[in-house]
Amino acid sequence: MDVLEKVLNLIYPPVCGFCNDINEKFLCTKCERKFNELKISNVEYYQNVPVYFDEHYYFLKYENEVRDFIIQYKFQEKSYLYKSFAKLIAEDDIFKNEFIKKYDCVISVPIHKKRYKTRGYNQSKLIAKEVAKLSDKKYYDNVIIKNKNIVAQSTLDVLGRVSNIKGAFSEGTNANLVKGQNVIVFDDIFTTGSTVNECAKVLKEIGASYVGIATLAKD
Repeated sequence: MDVLEKVLNLIYPPVCGFCNDINEKFLCTKCERKFNELKISNVEYYQNVPVYFDEHYYFLKYENEVRDFIIQYKFQEKSYLYKSFAKLIAEDDIFKNEFIKKYDCVISVPIHKKRYKTRGYNQSKLIAKEVAKLSDKKYYDNVIIKNKNIVAQSTLDVLGRVSNIKGAFSEGTNANLVKGQNVIVFDDIFTTGSTVNECAKVLKEIGASYVGIATLAKD
């Protein structure tokens, strides 16, 4: 733990993100048990499907209280929830024993600089970096960038999402780091898969060997 983190922990004591009880692991036993009862924890394979990614791991179903917490995290300035979400994923048996072992590194779906300025953080990046840290994997930033500030995908239907996101990503300054690598792309929610598929397309064009998608939830 660096000096800044120690100071922040003194000012803002670590708490469970879901119930606000003080907890050094950012996830209390009660909330961990509740989310583990809600979890789906599944891997779906896409080798024979016309997409650019090879498999998809997701932890939760995007519904009810799960949906409420993710909306709070993403749109209501509750960025601190990332540590609690990351811990749930990193300690899931399927994720740690089956999914992540085959990968070399983790990246996250980037957001446009204008969206970042409005929100103040990239919700997918926060979780992805923490999951990589907890899993002893490398996290790379700026492998791909979002070059178009598009309409929010959540406001569109299936065909609209595909058209909207097409060409929105390109390779970044660290693209060379994933050549020949097995790469996880992390995003918060998987709905149609159009966003992560565009990211996977760029990664395959860069030269990534295998691309897996990991999301907190699936719609």
